[in-house]
Amino acid sequence: MDGVLIFLVLGGLLLTALWVWGELVRPLRQLQRLIHDLAEGRKPSGFVARGKLGLKESIGQLERVAEKLEGVTTREKMERLNLNAILGSLTEGVLVVNREGRIDLANEEFLRMFALEEISVGRTVMEATRLVELDRAVGEINEGEGTRNLEVQVGGGEAGQVQTLAVNLAPIVEGNRERSGVVVVFHDLSKIRRLEMVRQEFVTNLSHELRTPLSILAGYLETLEDPKMLRGEEGKRIWGVLRRNSERLTLLVGDLLELSRIESGRMELKMVSRAPREILQEVQEDWRRAFDAKRVKIRLDCPSGLPAVRVDPLRVGQVFSNLMENALGFAPIGSEVVLAARMGDLSGEVEFTVRDEGEGIPADKVGRIFERFFRVDPGRVREKGGTGLGLSIVKHLVQLHGGKVWAKSGVGLGTQILLTLPAGKG
Repeated sequence: MDGVLIFLVLGGLLLTALWVWGELVRPLRQLQRLIHDLAEGRKPSGFVARGKLGLKESIGQLERVAEKLEGVTTREKMERLNLNAILGSLTEGVLVVNREGRIDLANEEFLRMFALEEISVGRTVMEATRLVELDRAVGEINEGEGTRNLEVQVGGGEAGQVQTLAVNLAPIVEGNRERSGVVVVFHDLSKIRRLEMVRQEFVTNLSHELRTPLSILAGYLETLEDPKMLRGEEGKRIWGVLRRNSERLTLLVGDLLELSRIESGRMELKMVSRAPREILQEVQEDWRRAFDAKRVKIRLDCPSGLPAVRVDPLRVGQVFSNLMENALGFAPIGSEVVLAARMGDLSGEVEFTVRDEGEGIPADKVGRIFERFFRVDPGRVREKGGTGLGLSIVKHLVQLHGGKVWAKSGVGLGTQILLTLPAGKG
């Protein structure tokens, strides 16, 4: 009887222990794990919805809190992703600075402008930009001033060029009207300034080019008031001067219109396949008489096995016409001009060369000869009647074909103009 009683007592204790474990201990441990997950910012693996002593209600409340926190966290992540996507797509540099003057956020464009790989958390504006005036402006806005606009210059741009940046600063105001920092936006003005300089230089050069023939025309037109001046040899000389300068103006206007058409993209190419040797033979034949008159030899150096190139025959003829005109103008009497072609350094292209034995170009000026109106020797070229636009037209036409053009030269070494054209059939 005593054994049965002991068995019943032990069984009751076991059942009590199982009940306590199931209803109290296990829920408490799960509750502890749930709270730990929430504290660590992790999504709980699951919830317990049973238990005594109010555990069911407590766990239910925690479940609702966790769901709200998860929603807030998800929205925060989405907002941050959207913000990063927006900032990354901007062409302006953006900087967000807190009340302590330290950087909280910077986009990729800002890093590019200031040649930075990254910005460490808590770095100051001064440390990141090295701009005293910008650091001072951020501090003044944090102290209560309104917006500010600056213009600064920094290095680290394309090809190491100095960049001109317009900087706009504004305070960040929270819902309670409290300031929490400054947002700084950087606009790159470098390209606009360079284009403005190019425009001013173009207008200046064009004015100069037009002024000389117009002045000559105006001066000689005054002689028409005296009919006696138009008689005999003197009259022929005057008419010759008027005709030459009229033709010079016509050429200048024609080249300007041609260059404008090319640069605006309004020129359409009619592409065909041509053998490089065939192209150069036509150039040689077209210019043979003019070169013979100056006693300059044209030599062809082009193997017959080169692949065909895709070209517009009319425009490629225009390219070589400008190059041959320059070569003829600078080649000494009795010298040789070489027309050559070979496979290019890159696959799928053919390299052409026009080489003369003239006086050459100084090394510091070789890279500029394709600029509009640039002249190595302005006085000498104007005597020859050039417009200063021929090589610029060559450059744009070659680029329109998908090729490139450059020059090699040196004082006393002659000049080579090299260009590539894409190979291809059809």
